[in-house]
Amino acid sequence: MIYLSSALSSKLSIIHWFFNMSASDYKQYTCNLCGKESMVVPDFHREGGACQHCGSIVRFRALMFALSHHFYGKPVPLANFSPDRNQKALGLSDAPHYADKLNNLFDYTNYFYHAEPFLDICNIENMAVGSYDLLISSDVYEHVSPPRHVAFVNSWHLLKPDGLMLLTVPYTMLPKTVEHFPHLNQFGIVRDQQGMLLVNQRKDQSIEVYDRLTWHGGEGSTLEMRVYAEADLLQIIADAGFKNIKVWCDDYPEFGILQAQQGGSFVISAAKDGNCIPVAVTQHDPYIDNIYPEDAEVDHFLVNRPIRITGERAKKAIAQWKDEKAVKTASPFSRIRQYLHKMFS
Repeated sequence: MIYLSSALSSKLSIIHWFFNMSASDYKQYTCNLCGKESMVVPDFHREGGACQHCGSIVRFRALMFALSHHFYGKPVPLANFSPDRNQKALGLSDAPHYADKLNNLFDYTNYFYHAEPFLDICNIENMAVGSYDLLISSDVYEHVSPPRHVAFVNSWHLLKPDGLMLLTVPYTMLPKTVEHFPHLNQFGIVRDQQGMLLVNQRKDQSIEVYDRLTWHGGEGSTLEMRVYAEADLLQIIADAGFKNIKVWCDDYPEFGILQAQQGGSFVISAAKDGNCIPVAVTQHDPYIDNIYPEDAEVDHFLVNRPIRITGERAKKAIAQWKDEKAVKTASPFSRIRQYLHKMFS
């Protein structure tokens, strides 16, 4: 969703040297977004290796490589795709590096969660189901609120039979997914002098406060809800009604795609199985057994688990959250009265 996670950028330096070994055999590559030659640079990880002309990173080039094979069965630069306005496509916060080109090729709309045109992939009641040939979601589904399977089922509903979903999320090859806030219900983000905290009121009405949140795109931008495990992710995609699921995990150095040793987070493509009935959309997580317990120690460079806090700081955060929630739900007259009370009390 965001081009670079500030939390991931330092961790990814751990694996840079793997990619440097692969990149050393290639002095330049052909960017499959703009079609121009670019020099190989030292930072070949999924968020690096920027093209010197269009700025595309490895993740974007890997996405468009998979899309090229879907349409042409071979690598074709996005700049050389044939326009087809009969292809109806949607993106979820797609990067302008390829979104602008897709807009000129297809009947394409790039939707956003916090900006127009709006789309919450977990709530598609105002969308025309079964109307899209292509859905692209790059680093979005790690941010959706639990239960996480809803986003995938809704993706199935939006696509036509045999429609293509192209997907990326940061994920590991660990046995299970790390869900940061498994009991998320009514929640909000508050800021104090030490940083930002998540306050969550669980369904049993108990309230918990989390510190050390992971943000993609900088603090306060997009909150990381989980780090998927590949096995869990593939099971959810299959159960959501998709077929022909493929993980694009190979290197394609001639196009500046060096990724094989990154240990996960590859592009995944899948087609809607029109003869399948997807798993039901529910408010409970049917894949709870695929999640690590909250107290489990997970050692992986992608995983930065929030911590639950108590004490005075937590009490103040809860009070602040309740005050802010009351203001949001109050009538305009009540808000004016509260404002005047603060001004003159």
